Amino acid sequence: MMARAPSGVSVAEVKPNRPPTVFESRLYAVCKSIPEGKVSTYGAMAAVLKSAPRAVGQALRRNPYAPAVPCHRVIAASLELGGFSGQWGLQTPNVCKKRALLEKEGVLFDARGKLVDESQCLGAEELGRACRAAGCEA
Repeated sequence: MMARAPSGVSVAEVKPNRPPTVFESRLYAVCKSIPEGKVSTYGAMAAVLKSAPRAVGQALRRNPYAPAVPCHRVIAASLELGGFSGQWGLQTPNVCKKRALLEKEGVLFDARGKLVDESQCLGAEELGRACRAAGCEA
């Protein structure tokens, strides 16, 4: 079953080669609830969605709505940067872009790519609350 683009995304921002699935639409709504200056993990998002971290990562890799759906705010369970747009490794262009986007929002990482301030990471419970407050249905 296919769904619609996330609310708050203009037609100019939409560039999918297919409509998002129902799962992707739910995932994008949860991702949009992560506020600037915060991050969450693939695992926390999976817990909120009652899914698997790998499914979350695969769907975010295909996110056609960035930056309206801020997938750069999702990091690995180890609190390291993780991948971005299908690339892994601190020196890859996409992960460097992810780091720059997060640092611009005040989320800092050490030389190994690990989150400096763990209080900036929303766990599953906090993410669920943020999602409900934003009116999304996970």
